[in-house]
Amino acid sequence: MKQLHLFTFLCLLSIMAFADRPMALVIMLDGQRADSIENLYMPTLQALRAGKWQPGYNCAWSDSALTIPDARPSSAANHTAIATGVTATKHNVFNNSEFQKGKYDEWPTWLTRLKKAKPEMKTLFMYSWKPDEQLGPVEGVEFKHGSDVNNGQELAARLATAEAPDATLLFIDIPDSGGHGTGFYPYGTMYRRYSYITDGIIKGLLDAIAKRPTFQSEDWLIVVTADHGGYAKSHGMWGGQATTIPFLVASKHVQNGRLAGVPGNLDAAPTALDHFGLYSKELNLDGVPRGKELAKDQPRPLKEGLAAYFTFDEKKEPVNHAGTEIVAKLFGEKTTSAEKRDGFAMGYLHVESDVKTEEVEENGVKTEKNTRIPAGAVLEGTEKLNLEAGRCFTVTAWVRMPTAPQIGDPLILGNKDWHGGSRPGFALIAARKTDRAKAPGVCLNYARSGDATRTDMGTFDVEPEKWTFYALTFTPNGTAYLFQGHEDGELYWIIDHAEDAVIATEMPWCLGQDGTREYPNSFNGDIDDFAIWTRSMTTTEIRTIFEAGRKGLTLADLLK
Repeated sequence: MKQLHLFTFLCLLSIMAFADRPMALVIMLDGQRADSIENLYMPTLQALRAGKWQPGYNCAWSDSALTIPDARPSSAANHTAIATGVTATKHNVFNNSEFQKGKYDEWPTWLTRLKKAKPEMKTLFMYSWKPDEQLGPVEGVEFKHGSDVNNGQELAARLATAEAPDATLLFIDIPDSGGHGTGFYPYGTMYRRYSYITDGIIKGLLDAIAKRPTFQSEDWLIVVTADHGGYAKSHGMWGGQATTIPFLVASKHVQNGRLAGVPGNLDAAPTALDHFGLYSKELNLDGVPRGKELAKDQPRPLKEGLAAYFTFDEKKEPVNHAGTEIVAKLFGEKTTSAEKRDGFAMGYLHVESDVKTEEVEENGVKTEKNTRIPAGAVLEGTEKLNLEAGRCFTVTAWVRMPTAPQIGDPLILGNKDWHGGSRPGFALIAARKTDRAKAPGVCLNYARSGDATRTDMGTFDVEPEKWTFYALTFTPNGTAYLFQGHEDGELYWIIDHAEDAVIATEMPWCLGQDGTREYPNSFNGDIDDFAIWTRSMTTTEIRTIFEAGRKGLTLADLLK
């Protein structure tokens, strides 16, 4: 028995002797939108995401991670969350002037935890934003300030030597500078170029790591996330434009694919700690290690779950081409299913409310009174969609708006009484100005239970007189996605929490109107190739429909 114990002990020593040396590089990008990595020319991050960095390494990724929920999406609060793994409620940094208020003794950075647990390890924090020097400095953790390019070059040189840090947290500011310069969304010229430069910096680091003489005996973790996204030339707004960010985990211990759930940038610290064997639930972090659990995405026929599909090519009543009992009933004097004109695909639904003029007499004085007649299309039978169970559904459509601004805030699509945004149901709105938006645009509203009574996602800017693609999908994990696709091929998306969304109502779904069909302001524009699914859809599926439309194909062409 003693011989057996000795043999087991020797085996363990042997395994430990040949175990790969754990090392980590965590990169936080300033202002990098989730959709930008896929749309812009960022070949290094695109290859990393595809699992094509080095043999034996895969990447688990999310194109829909979120910033922390209890502070606006700006830098300091989210830098602290990325470094510590907790929300602002715990780390106490809520805005860019509060680094000095951070509770770093109670919630130290992951570099601090690593250095205290394993003093022999070299730890480094490199940053180009000077205030980051206040981010929990501790004896033994090297802090290094410099420009993004110089930091990248110096770190690449150090990674090529035997004196390379075991664990590095690197902050890159360049994307944010580009966004503030010419815009985060729609992508400005500076944002495009600076994102490409950022990708080049990351390439230099990954190349340096792969060329290390000891690389084959090392176990590397690469994490990439962002502190926020942005809208126009700013950030800090709610509603998805600044809160939707990327999250990538590359290592030998993950499989390639989309991460399950909705990661947050505060998951970076627990993921790094877990790589070094230091994570436990007893740490009471708000973030969790990511990379082990992937979404169960399976290729599915586009026909699966298709509940309604309208081409609006008929000259009479619109016909549902999905083969179900749902039909569109037109109402409003000027609501027409157009003849073949210059639509997205032949005919389209044109919605334009009419004005009824009548003569009224008050106190013996006759005057003309104008009454606006609501217009739109009722989707009869939509109560059969049974949205209460899981709330999973998807809508796709092509929409064209006139140059003239919308009157009020009319609905493109909705199933709620739009006299109150917190009332049950959802609404895709054609003229809504949300938090810090520069102008009214397209927004998604839905009711929520509990303390969060409503969510307003957006705003997406309107492109007058252009056919623009829109999609919204509610997923089983309680997430709402809103997409906008432009003629130039760029597909933008944002997300928000919807685990407590209250979608089901007793009202019908309506195009161009709310569920009451009496909202005073009707949508003034065109809708085409409109479809409803009773399931959620992935970004890949949404992009497939969008790209087909850009090539002049309809959903019907894809269903053949």
